[in-house]
Amino acid sequence: MASERDEREVLAETEFLFGLRKGDRRYDVVMKILELCKKGLLRVKILSSAVVEVKAILYSHGLKPSDVEEVCSLMDIQLVEANIVEYESLTLADVVLAGRLRSQSPRLTFFDSLHAATAKRLNKALLSNDPIYREVEVKTVGFKELVETTLNS
Repeated sequence: MASERDEREVLAETEFLFGLRKGDRRYDVVMKILELCKKGLLRVKILSSAVVEVKAILYSHGLKPSDVEEVCSLMDIQLVEANIVEYESLTLADVVLAGRLRSQSPRLTFFDSLHAATAKRLNKALLSNDPIYREVEVKTVGFKELVETTLNS
């Protein structure tokens, strides 16, 4: 049986990181998640594959290296202030599994397959509202659902 602490631990992917930006549609709920982390009610670990995806997306939108550095620094400051300081690394086994998952579900993106593979290896819920993960049987928890269940536990 999982401990209560394990049940309150989730893996965050790119959607969460971009939600740190004030103009993002998920900003308000992401701020609530940060508050729960500050209070010690929730533990969020950032997937290293999500960090790489953020950087790739920012560069693909034409941002200069100095701008990418600034965005990533601002994200890091917010995470550290909320006691989110743990990152889950990607392994070669995850890369192999990601390839298999993409074969099973061609709609799964390259980065989503890496996120899914890591979540499967760790047997942890992925903090995501993206329904694509259901196709590869990855346990997910939506942003609002996470806030509600954490507050009600």
